[in-house]
Amino acid sequence: MASWFHSRRKFYFQMMLAVLVIAVLGRVFFKGYGFFINQQITDQKKVLADQTKIEDSYKLLTGYNKLQAVKSLESKQSDIPWSDHINKVIQMLENIKSVQSNNSIVLSDFKVDLNKISLKGQVSSLALLYYSNPQQKVVGLLDRFSQLDFIKDIRIQTYDKVADTGVFEFVLEANVINDGNSK
Repeated sequence: MASWFHSRRKFYFQMMLAVLVIAVLGRVFFKGYGFFINQQITDQKKVLADQTKIEDSYKLLTGYNKLQAVKSLESKQSDIPWSDHINKVIQMLENIKSVQSNNSIVLSDFKVDLNKISLKGQVSSLALLYYSNPQQKVVGLLDRFSQLDFIKDIRIQTYDKVADTGVFEFVLEANVINDGNSK
């Protein structure tokens, strides 16, 4: 029994010695690994500091500031195909002029900006503004404007009957869609 007890103590001693050796080796490994990681962090901080210094020197240049201002303006501005819009308005007005009837539409005082289109006009009958009948190929002025794909919220702001002539004067307004993608 004494030999069994002695071998058991020897076994526990060897196990504790192995755990101690593994712990010491693990500590040495993690200390070395930590040293190399800290060295890489120090190197990266130095590279970052150098790059920050270079960036700061660029920011002091006048050309850099102008470039950043231009980039900012370009990101905030969208291209609006006004040439297409103008052609469509002119084509619509030519269609209105070519309509042969006893009724008359007279348009004037166009005001166009990036957000709104407005115009003044006179019609001999309110039906010319509001009435459309596709079978008879009659299209009211409001429907003609609503066919333009770059405007929305079309409305007649005011209309008044002129007592002397019997025509109606009106003011038409519409909002412009500023998405730059109208076709």
